[in-house]
Amino acid sequence: MKKTALILFSLMLAATFALAGCSGNNENKPAEIGNSGEKAPPAGSNEESIKIQAYMSSFGDDPRETELYKLWKEKMEQHIGKKLDIEWIYVNSDDYPEKIKLTLASGDTPDIMSGVKDAEVMFQFGNQGALLDIAPYLDEYAPNYKKYLESTMFSDKSMYTPEGKMFFFGDGFNNDTGLAGSAYPALYRFDIFEKHNIKIPENWDEFYDAAKKLKELYPDSYPVNAQEWPKFWDATSLSNHSKSDIYWNGEKYVYGPTEDSFKEGLMYIRKLYDEKLLDPEFLSQSQDQLQAKVTTGKSFMIPIAWAGWWEKYSVPDDGIEWGAAVNPKNENYGDQWVLGPALLGQTIYPNYGIMVSKKTKYPELIIQMLDYQYSPEMVDLMHWGVEGKTYKMVDGKREFINESGEWEELSAFGLGNPWTRQGFVYAPQNYSTDYIKYKKVKFYANGSIEEIRPQEGMGRLDSAKAIAPYEQSPVIRLSKQDEARKAQVMTAVSTYLDENIYKFLLGERDFSEWDAFKQELANIGDYQSIVDMMNEQVSQ
Repeated sequence: MKKTALILFSLMLAATFALAGCSGNNENKPAEIGNSGEKAPPAGSNEESIKIQAYMSSFGDDPRETELYKLWKEKMEQHIGKKLDIEWIYVNSDDYPEKIKLTLASGDTPDIMSGVKDAEVMFQFGNQGALLDIAPYLDEYAPNYKKYLESTMFSDKSMYTPEGKMFFFGDGFNNDTGLAGSAYPALYRFDIFEKHNIKIPENWDEFYDAAKKLKELYPDSYPVNAQEWPKFWDATSLSNHSKSDIYWNGEKYVYGPTEDSFKEGLMYIRKLYDEKLLDPEFLSQSQDQLQAKVTTGKSFMIPIAWAGWWEKYSVPDDGIEWGAAVNPKNENYGDQWVLGPALLGQTIYPNYGIMVSKKTKYPELIIQMLDYQYSPEMVDLMHWGVEGKTYKMVDGKREFINESGEWEELSAFGLGNPWTRQGFVYAPQNYSTDYIKYKKVKFYANGSIEEIRPQEGMGRLDSAKAIAPYEQSPVIRLSKQDEARKAQVMTAVSTYLDENIYKFLLGERDFSEWDAFKQELANIGDYQSIVDMMNEQVSQ
């Protein structure tokens, strides 16, 4: 089985593995507390079997015959004390966003529905009465999910309406590794650096010195290059504690491109460009064009890149060896931020989740089922599988069994393979089973080279400080009118910003015009009014 097929198979499993929902026509309130203080039995608790209906976004595969699904169902039935008769309704993932809206609007709602990546849609239909308000059930029926909520910054704003209602289970994320590891380090031609005894850079001054030395040694080269994404200024923005958009700085929302730290990063890139240390095509080349250059000795340094590219850039038969390192640091701004860090502990992603019908006959049992997905036992099952079948212990740590190199053991069990999220879409994502998919690479950090996975190398940074404040920012729920105004203003501003960043970097504009440029931005669109509006929402 080729890797592409494996990826597709895994995506299918990730999208179609599902929990259960149930339908009925009776509205139910949370179980009432009697005078004795005892909780009334959940609706349907005397039934031996319950029939429920699940409405799922699907890539076309059906997981119901896998060993993983059968184990999940067995454990779930033991947990709720009922047999489950689940009717699955699969909808093609391309059609799902529109079809779920029509289903919610119809009033004939299945009992559990996978959500859409737009919380506003779920809030909208929740407020219209189509979805169950799960907030009153949390204390009694959702202890595992509550732990995720309580450990997520700003969940009181992102997951609840102003009236205190909650209309979906937020998508969970579990990271018990202690690493805020990122898959976006810097990449370098380690063989060239070793040959000429050049230090792998740890800060931007060392980065510049290495580029100058390589230009002297290879005058026909452009030592520094950059990918189409992440962009070069993503690296300088991270090191300079800024961002190319509106972002949360830990205290309030600000517009990053107007900050001196953002400008400083662009000026550094321009310096490399002017001195012919940076490939002049870095803003326009394709990934294939970049790969041709880095595999033929035309470029040797990339300040930020997806970690998996080191393998594609290396040509062992020709002695070309790329390795990874922590992104260059700006000593003036303190600890380095990283791109796409894994948040520590148990957190909730607030813009996607699982919905429960207001008309379900079994609200308490459904809440218990969904909550069980967030339990350590179920997270382990759905991401690691079973010891001896899908994973083994190696030096006290779990490693997936992959004897053939094609992840056949995991596929046969029902986990797919580690290229994508394992198990049912309702289960929290699990960082330790995600980063293990990466091959080990020679990684430079803290003065030495180790052969480790990129995320482990990036984890050599102070994990808590490596997470930028905007990775855990308040979620702003704007009205339709305010959201439309924000989109109109910021689309125009962002377009003008991108056009002029290119001009500043390529020498078509001088940085002496920066103040004039900021005024031009303000004239294009009143971005400050949007920033102020967002900060007002936070303070409410």
